[in-house]
Amino acid sequence: MDKDVLPLLKHTNPVYGTGAKVLINGFGEVTMVDDPSGAVRQLLALLDGSRSPEAVHEALSADHPEVTLEETIAVLEQFDAAGFLLNAAASSEGLLDAYELGRWKRNINFFGSYARLGDNKYEMQAKLRDCKVALLGLGGLGSHLLLDMAGLGIGNVRVVEFDRVELSNLNRQILYRESDLGQPKLPLAVERVKEFNSRMHVDPVDMKISSVQDVIDVITGCDVVICVADRPKVEIMSWVNHACAQTGIPFTTGGLDTQRAFYYTVIPGRTGCVQCWRRQVSETDPVSDGLLNEKTERRIGGDNAAFGPLVTMTTGFLLGELTRLVTGVAPAVATNRLMELRFHDYAMTEAEHWTRAADCPVCGEAARAIPSTIG
Repeated sequence: MDKDVLPLLKHTNPVYGTGAKVLINGFGEVTMVDDPSGAVRQLLALLDGSRSPEAVHEALSADHPEVTLEETIAVLEQFDAAGFLLNAAASSEGLLDAYELGRWKRNINFFGSYARLGDNKYEMQAKLRDCKVALLGLGGLGSHLLLDMAGLGIGNVRVVEFDRVELSNLNRQILYRESDLGQPKLPLAVERVKEFNSRMHVDPVDMKISSVQDVIDVITGCDVVICVADRPKVEIMSWVNHACAQTGIPFTTGGLDTQRAFYYTVIPGRTGCVQCWRRQVSETDPVSDGLLNEKTERRIGGDNAAFGPLVTMTTGFLLGELTRLVTGVAPAVATNRLMELRFHDYAMTEAEHWTRAADCPVCGEAARAIPSTIG
């Protein structure tokens, strides 16, 4: 264990219990440790972030000389593997300024709950600030996403939209008002999100995407793409899929299908892409294959139902994927699978699963797809 480490018991893992049992709480789970001598309880009390592992052992050995340094370090390593410890020596210096430490304090504490002794929780917030996200669409999902990214501390967003505000938008598109009816969405959204987070850099692109090249032009230079543009329904995901494979940029996407919310994530060079999925559907599910056939794709149901709570939950899933991809705090959840949540019981399930096809014409080995460097 590094001598420069200062082990600190996380405040999110309080210690309980009496007698020969020590209980350590952790996000709905409790770890019970046998402690007949009281050495474990005393060790935990010494983990206040002011001592090196050697100093912890020295203080512990005053009352428990039977405990060796090797045993102390082994226990610290076990506690670290369990997620109970932070490195108090990890600094925000050179990463975040005073404003950022104050505004995103709760984020940083959340990242700290995942951090281990070799991690720096401040780096995760800095990665969010420094990343560049392409957001395609400013409708129900997109308006929530832009505002929530500002709250999350995403520093740079290139946002694409061409539409105008309609009355029926206002049940879920939270950046617009009744006085905005008939006005272009893009400048309104940018103005309002900048009022909420003046430090976010927003690059507006007034465009109706109509090709793979359009997507490439928009996403080049970005780290992650979130696609919530919904027209044309089938083609736009094909365009995004091709563009991200060619540029090596991961994307996450989702939407509503009346009573259900769904989402999935593609990381070029590592996961299956949309074309891999569609090919496997064509081999195993002729009904779905027929719906996705170019001659019948316009028969896919309309989008005249959009329920606010499902919109909010979907944006939460997408932002979770974005955070995982950018910070590495945890693996992306929805790679190689379509996750869905149905309104009638709020049960989250894997609706479909696919694998990366080596001979995929979009992301396969011969397609010259560029592997992602993130995620």
